[in-house]
Amino acid sequence: MKDIIDNNKFAIIGALVGFIIALLFLTLGFFKTILLLIMTIVGFGVGWYLKKTGLLSKLK
Repeated sequence: MKDIIDNNKFAIIGALVGFIIALLFLTLGFFKTILLLIMTIVGFGVGWYLKKTGLLSKLK
């Protein structure tokens, strides 16, 4: 079982992400799901930028 998971890790992650997005489309609707995805990407970008520049560590 571990070999199957190790060999197909990215396919399993992709399937889970697709399933979650499909559930969001069904429960929230198209535009709310798109807004949620955009806000998640923006939040990731801000967090990545803050970590890359070390801005938060300079504030301590």
